[in-house]
Amino acid sequence: MNCKAPRGTHDIFGINALGMSILEQKSKQIFIKHGFEEVRTPIFEDASLFTRSIGQTTDIVEKEMYVFEDRKGRKLALRPEGTASLVRAYIEHRFDVSYPSGKFFYTGEMFRYERPQAGRYRQFHQIGAEFYGSLSPSADAEIILLACDIFSSVGINQIKVHINSLGCQKCRPLFRASLIKYFSSVSDLCRDCTRRLQTNPLRLLDCKIDVHKFTDVPKMEKFLCQDCKEHFNLTQTLLKSVGCAYTVDPKLVRGLDYYTRTVFEIRSDILGAQDALGAGGRYDNLVKELGGQDTPVVGFALGSERVLIAAKKSGFFDNLNKVEKIFIAIADQELFSTAFAFCVKLTRNGLKGNNNISVFGPVDNKSLTSQLKFADKIGAAKTIVFAKDELEEGKVLVKDMKDKTQSEVLISALL
Repeated sequence: MNCKAPRGTHDIFGINALGMSILEQKSKQIFIKHGFEEVRTPIFEDASLFTRSIGQTTDIVEKEMYVFEDRKGRKLALRPEGTASLVRAYIEHRFDVSYPSGKFFYTGEMFRYERPQAGRYRQFHQIGAEFYGSLSPSADAEIILLACDIFSSVGINQIKVHINSLGCQKCRPLFRASLIKYFSSVSDLCRDCTRRLQTNPLRLLDCKIDVHKFTDVPKMEKFLCQDCKEHFNLTQTLLKSVGCAYTVDPKLVRGLDYYTRTVFEIRSDILGAQDALGAGGRYDNLVKELGGQDTPVVGFALGSERVLIAAKKSGFFDNLNKVEKIFIAIADQELFSTAFAFCVKLTRNGLKGNNNISVFGPVDNKSLTSQLKFADKIGAAKTIVFAKDELEEGKVLVKDMKDKTQSEVLISALL
């Protein structure tokens, strides 16, 4: 029997599990401050949902989706991203009526069959938010700032915001035709670029193989209609007004077909070559394309594993180790119930002047020497020992496990 996790998956435990929980908690706090409400969707959906929303010619649909048939022959897929599922829920439950603010967030596992690398797994975690019903550039700016705030909350301040506009259904066809004409003149395109040339030419802009061949590539900004140009300009103005530095990146595209107008990516040099922390943009036509009302949407998602790598490199994990471990020991077995009651009070109320603790023990039927050895193994900072003589005076022994000193302390001084 192979007792290892499948390739591309990983177990999350210890400090990494704590970091994941804190990232999700901090994200939820920020979302709620901005008026966003949580939605939890199934981890699998009808496969056609992703085919229709993400696009037939995307890498996700062509290569990466986990698709399977259930016992009745229905084709299902593990969700590769969160937006399509949230849009489906928005339409199915008429969120436009019951939640007029239109602000939602999600957390959870996603699945993509791709080559595993640092911070990228076949089962991974995403955190995302989406703002429905607003055509205003202020929604674009709010979503970008929301993402920046989350990164800052876990100590990642070395970030770069890249933005671009992909135009709309009115102006993008002109840009698309110009790209096809340009790329058709480039010789020896890689296999993916050759395949995408007629179906999804925007994806050629972020090709890592042929990028050195592309000089003087047409830029979308020259093709933007007046409405898209004004939208993009005002988005930039709003970002500037709050001191958010950004770079307009003409080569920035998104790997999914549903994006329109604003797209953005937030990167950090601290990650090295794989520098993307999160990304998003507008998808104003997606709700209607999936059978709902004509509803504009702007949103983003971040990859939790990659964000935590950046957070660790930024020193955020150093602060997670500051929880003080307290071990409760007994010198006499008959004091077990007394020590147990004290342990419960300490766990619930904390030490006087220090609530940032975790409490272990007591352990029965073990010698005091064995208990102290165990306290060392778990990294306890202090061990509180219950012994008969001291307890008669309302005291316990407090051992400092680092410098091996001990003192008698009144129980009333601890609780």
